[in-house]
Amino acid sequence: MAMFKAGAEAAVRRCADVINAADTDDASLCAALEAHGEEVSSLTPDETRQLRDAAARLRPVARASSLEEACARLNEVLAACRPPRLTAHQDTPWHLHVDTSDDADWGEWFTASSAMALAILVTETQQPPLGVCQAPGCDRVYPTHSPGRPRRYCSTTCSSRARVASHRSRI
Repeated sequence: MAMFKAGAEAAVRRCADVINAADTDDASLCAALEAHGEEVSSLTPDETRQLRDAAARLRPVARASSLEEACARLNEVLAACRPPRLTAHQDTPWHLHVDTSDDADWGEWFTASSAMALAILVTETQQPPLGVCQAPGCDRVYPTHSPGRPRRYCSTTCSSRARVASHRSRI
């Protein structure tokens, strides 16, 4: 079961990175996928549109203000996915898929694999799987799962910037 959860955590990190890259250029979108082991040297305009559309469908899960709202948004995404099925392809062990086929398009694959990973983490942690940075001027998405307190910022840079701004506003 630990391998299953570790795979979901990696997919949630990929999900957050792709959501963030969807607002940038095509090269950044490719780099976000490649950073998570996906083999993609370039994407067609249709493929980048599919990924940006998928990121837009998943962003409301991150913007949810409660676990209940995150689950409602995630259920909406899952409802558009296919029923789960077991598959073993390209010399991989048997695993779950919720896209239509082993050669689903980028958008369908990203939506389905991300939604499944987000759902797994919700069941494991009983907390929203994604958050949006609370630093002024930043709207980056980040995975919320951490061993300590719930995260509020996408990075230590945003956390420090917000802490300094808060301190300066008090003096």
